Amino acid sequence: MATSDLYFFALLMLAISATGCLGGEHGRDGKHVPLFVFGDSLFDAGNNNYINSIPALRANFWPYGETFFKYPTGRFCDGRLIPDFIAEYAKLPLIPPYLQPGNHQFGYGVNFASAGAGALDETFPGLVISLNTQLIYFKDVGKQLMHKLGAEEALQLLSKAVYLSSIGINDYVRLISVNSSSSHKHEFVNMVIGNLTVVIKEIYKHGGRNFGFLGLGAAGCLPALRNATGHCNEELTAVLKLHNKALCNILHKLERQLKGFTYSYFDFYTVSLDLIDNPSKYGLKEGKSACCGSGPYRGINSCGGKRGIAEYKLCANAILAISATGCLGREHRHDGKHVPLFVFGDSLFDAGNNNYINSIPAARANFWPYGETFFKYPTGRFCDGRLIPDFIAEYAKLPLIPPYLQPGNHQLSYGVNFASAGAGALDETFPGLVISLNTQLTYFTDVEKQLMHKLGAEEAKQLLSKAVYLFSIGSNDYGRLISMNSSSSHKHEFVNMVIGNLTVVIKEIYKQGGRNFGFLNLGAAGCLPASRNASGHCKEELTPVLKLHNEALYNILHKLERQLKGFTYSYFDFYTVSLDLNNPSKYGLKEGKSACCGSGPYLGINSCGGKRGISEYKLCANASEFVFFDSNHPTEAANYQVAKLIWSGNRTISWPYNLKKLFKA
Repeated sequence: MATSDLYFFALLMLAISATGCLGGEHGRDGKHVPLFVFGDSLFDAGNNNYINSIPALRANFWPYGETFFKYPTGRFCDGRLIPDFIAEYAKLPLIPPYLQPGNHQFGYGVNFASAGAGALDETFPGLVISLNTQLIYFKDVGKQLMHKLGAEEALQLLSKAVYLSSIGINDYVRLISVNSSSSHKHEFVNMVIGNLTVVIKEIYKHGGRNFGFLGLGAAGCLPALRNATGHCNEELTAVLKLHNKALCNILHKLERQLKGFTYSYFDFYTVSLDLIDNPSKYGLKEGKSACCGSGPYRGINSCGGKRGIAEYKLCANAILAISATGCLGREHRHDGKHVPLFVFGDSLFDAGNNNYINSIPAARANFWPYGETFFKYPTGRFCDGRLIPDFIAEYAKLPLIPPYLQPGNHQLSYGVNFASAGAGALDETFPGLVISLNTQLTYFTDVEKQLMHKLGAEEAKQLLSKAVYLFSIGSNDYGRLISMNSSSSHKHEFVNMVIGNLTVVIKEIYKQGGRNFGFLNLGAAGCLPASRNASGHCKEELTPVLKLHNEALYNILHKLERQLKGFTYSYFDFYTVSLDLNNPSKYGLKEGKSACCGSGPYLGINSCGGKRGISEYKLCANASEFVFFDSNHPTEAANYQVAKLIWSGNRTISWPYNLKKLFKA
């Protein structure tokens, strides 16, 4: 059941109403219905990424996530899971895994599910988050909500929330493996249902009233459990039916016993069996064979090549689950034809690296409403959605390039993002709080070694030589310089230091095989919402030093082109384009001075999300109309406009080539 579009039928389960309006602290309006998720791999949105488990119980590697997220999130799927669609129908953001780093919007709900988990603690002990542990996590969230909202408001939130559960398959698979007697199977079902009942009652005691349950699906007909002739495992089928009948009975009993207890029981067994036997009825083509794996029906759990078997097959279209044609095969789906993208820089490019370092809230964006437009949850990007490198990756037919520090084994052959919000070209810029450019270079060197190990020296060298290396760095260095009130002569020296350090990094990448470089010069930072004065004029103090930098960068690139054989570059005039965005209508936007999210004049105070010392902030209704999302960073809509110009702009803004030509080169 791994294909993302199989889950549209989950809409039948629950009818959750919400207005979806945002605004106020944390975007919490009090009208939405939170969603709390409990269960196993059918629902796990990535919790197992953060525990000491085994590869069989993790999905944080390619090709998991390939269809929707374009990178592995930890979901055992090519894209979204049932709870993700339920959240969308309920006008909620994606519900994040409880263990994911960052301050989550607990007011929207949390996902506690863990791949491999059972209703019993004895199922994969120490390797999963058991249902009882998931309950402990829920109680912790309840305490945090009480602290944040007060007892009355927290209780109201918990009482209207929906508690969605899918658990038990792993308990019964373990039971079947020990060849238990028929009588023991009945006792075992009673144990599973008994423990689930205790958890339900505990959630009820803490305010829960609305529960959604999936009956256990037709697991005996999964590719992994079919026999050589393709028949389903009847022994497992029998015990699953016992469980589903017992679950129906206990829910009916609880409805009579517990005042206000309301539930939805979804017959997942019948629907899943129908999907497998009649895929065309649901717009699909293949129901018996998996899209990814090996062996008969691709039922061997080798997808991704990280579970002891390196070889596996991958279908061409997971959305149709085509079984036998267009297979890609080989580890990592590496076709040798794509051009990788390696990203260096600051918050304009950081895809979430700062989530994983010991930084400060000002240098992080892993809280709501960041990510609200595209991802529907905060990824760590300083934006409502995608950044410039995300669009460049799309144009280059690459998946989203993941942050280097994100847990999981990434597709290094597609590139990596090393950027860090607050970083500068100099180590002295926010030391200890960011990943400096020199450290980003160290990370790249580590990636080069890994590629050499995985692909061999010759193939790795070819990959690195055709890759594109994209840079945006320097604004934070000069912000620090201006705060020091330096003299004019010192500014020239400082620019030389910044450009000098950047040049060293370029030459090191060149030495390791890099040949194709893309650079954004520094934008018009004096015209950011954070920099404007009370009358709305740009802050001119920063402008001269930015222009000095941009001129020096232009000159050094021209010089390197003559010095380094095969060195090719694209210099993008971000300064001119960002200044031109002061005329937003030219780019299909409406507002160019004020931010979408923040406080103070032009929402230029860096309070978006309420996590940086100021809890109150304003959030616009439609970020896609704005140039700036917060006090210092563009919206996805503005990033899209800029990325288009970087990719295919003419020589008035990209010199001597645009980025498209570098990728084709």
